[in-house]
Amino acid sequence: MNAFMKLVTDAAFWPHLYTSFIEVGAAFALSVVFGVLAAILLDRNEAVNEVVAPYIAAFNSMPRIALGPIFILWFGIGISSKIVLATSLGFFIILMSTYAGLRNVDRDMLLMSRLYGASNAKLFWFVRLPWALPSVFAGLKLTLIYCMSGAVIGEMIAAQSGLGLLLQTYSGQFDIASVLAVMLILIIVVVILTAIIDAAERRLLSWSKGSTNIPG
Repeated sequence: MNAFMKLVTDAAFWPHLYTSFIEVGAAFALSVVFGVLAAILLDRNEAVNEVVAPYIAAFNSMPRIALGPIFILWFGIGISSKIVLATSLGFFIILMSTYAGLRNVDRDMLLMSRLYGASNAKLFWFVRLPWALPSVFAGLKLTLIYCMSGAVIGEMIAAQSGLGLLLQTYSGQFDIASVLAVMLILIIVVVILTAIIDAAERRLLSWSKGSTNIPG
C-alpha cells in the first residue's frame, strides 16, 4: 500500500497513465468500429464471408504479441505502434463475438418476422441486432482486456512513456512492491471501464427487450 500511495502521489506517474489510457482508448475504439462493421459485412454477404473467413482465421492464429517488435520497428516507439498492436488483438475478439451473436438469432423468431412482412433492414435493426447485443457486450469486455494487454506489452518492449514502461523499469530494479502497485492501477482501470460497459449494457438490453416489436 505504501508503494501504491507513493506511486499515485508522484506527479511523474500521471503522464504514464495518460499515455496508456490514450493507447487503450484509441485501440478499443478502432477495434469496436472496424470489428462490428466487419462482422456485419460478413453476416450480410455470404460470398465475402466464404472468401475472407479463412484469412481472418489464419491471421487471428498468428501470435501478435510476438510480432510486437515488428510493429515497433514499422511504427516507431511512440503510441502508434502500441495502438496498432492492441488493435490487432482487440479487433478479432469483437469481430467474432458480434458475428456469432448475429448468426445465433432464433430461427423461429426470424421466420415469424418474415411471415409478418419484415424487410431485411427491419429484421436486422429490430430482431438480429437486439438479439446479438449480449454477445456484442461480452466481446466488448474481452476486447478491453486484450487492448489493455497489447498496449502494456508493447510499452514493455519499447516505449517513451506508459504503465508498461514503468513495469519494465521496476522489474529491472527488482522493485516488486512498485510492480504490484502498477498492476493494481491496471486492475482498477479495467474494473472502472468494465463497470461503464456493464452500465451501458444494462441500459441497452433494457431498451432491447421490446425492440423486437417490428413496426409496420
